[in-house]
Amino acid sequence: MDKEERQEILDTYKWIKVKKYVDDDTLSYEERYQRLEQHHIEETTFLINKIREIVKDNGEIKER
Repeated sequence: MDKEERQEILDTYKWIKVKKYVDDDTLSYEERYQRLEQHHIEETTFLINKIREIVKDNGEIKER
């Protein structure tokens, strides 16, 4: 992610792109739920890490 994209995310309401969940209707409801829950955990972890990266990089840029 370059400096301009980081700043645009911080200054606007630009979305951070995440992997879209793909449902598999051949699985049981329990399996589908478990996969969906796992996807949400991965998505949340990804977003938290991405925000930490943006804020850290932005702080380093402002210190220069």
